[in-house]
Amino acid sequence: MNDADLRYGFTCPICAGTFSISLAKIPPVQARFNCPKCGKAMDFPSREEARVYISLQSDGAAGAAPGPPPAAAATAAALRETPRSAPPRPPATDPMDSTGTQADKSYRLQKRGYDADVFDRRAMRALIRSQLVNEGDLVAADGAVAARADTIPELKSLFELRKNARAVPPPVCPAHPDRLAHYKCGDTGRPLCEECGDEKKFGGTSVRVCSHCGGTATELHESPGDVT
Repeated sequence: MNDADLRYGFTCPICAGTFSISLAKIPPVQARFNCPKCGKAMDFPSREEARVYISLQSDGAAGAAPGPPPAAAATAAALRETPRSAPPRPPATDPMDSTGTQADKSYRLQKRGYDADVFDRRAMRALIRSQLVNEGDLVAADGAVAARADTIPELKSLFELRKNARAVPPPVCPAHPDRLAHYKCGDTGRPLCEECGDEKKFGGTSVRVCSHCGGTATELHESPGDVT
């Protein structure tokens, strides 16, 4: 049976609405989407995690109401207690960490929405992995004249490693590269974490605002289609 024939059942941790979606429509990486019923953000498993849960559903009691996989159960409880809990942090170890450069080396990216930031090597690694920095982007290393990112030796090796990666990780927040981004600035397209895309109230309306330029922020991911 192929992915298009399999459907993953899930439950919103906020409104308890139940839905199902074709496995083929689920992204290959974990993401955050809005509930089709209440509109609140909820964490969504990767395609492989959903595949495992579908298998568990098939082996379990027939007709049982679809619920979150075991890994999502803790997330559901946390969302009820703290709706705006901090996003999960990526693993501390990373195969792209062995570039042999000085840890205190600094980089400036000449790119709209990023030109006011100073990044260290670890931040550049995270930005390259999630394709926020590409080979042709201009980067100034330690105050030197800006050059193409793929001509800087320690960055070139990161691009080579990215080519061999099996999947593209979710985007990270440039200001906090150890946090996943859930929003993006509508003016610059810069990915934002919860802190950098803070929610503010204007009259009776709540909007997300980019803390770097003041522009309006929107959800980074749209909900997957084919949800019933």
